[in-house]
Amino acid sequence: MSATNRRVRRAILDILYHQGPLTRNEVATALSNEKGSSSVPSPHSLSALLRKSHSVIIVGKKTVENMQGERVKHLMYDIDRDVVHNFDELIHIREPSTMTPKEKAKADKCLSCGRTRIKPEGLDECLTCIRYS
Repeated sequence: MSATNRRVRRAILDILYHQGPLTRNEVATALSNEKGSSSVPSPHSLSALLRKSHSVIIVGKKTVENMQGERVKHLMYDIDRDVVHNFDELIHIREPSTMTPKEKAKADKCLSCGRTRIKPEGLDECLTCIRYS
């Protein structure tokens, strides 16, 4: 994965946490408005980035009007609010491909699900396993 996608995926988690459920076009607009993003992925690339992340879930559909005036339904993406309760917990749901080198050094495999995550202090399971058990 390129460094650009890594930065974009980290920014997407921040945007979704602060703004709530968004369509891929709304995410693209938010990314272009953010100061750290130099380039915004195409809608298809952005959709793939959103779908690959275990931290991002589909929460519904939104009816929007396209350029030709037709009404179409777009998927709404959000972070898993059942797992993440505050902004500081975002670090616990990041995939290794989006972690910084310092975060990767802290990451370890979860004993329950086998995902590599930064676990909460003194626990053997990742935040997702803790909240869903």
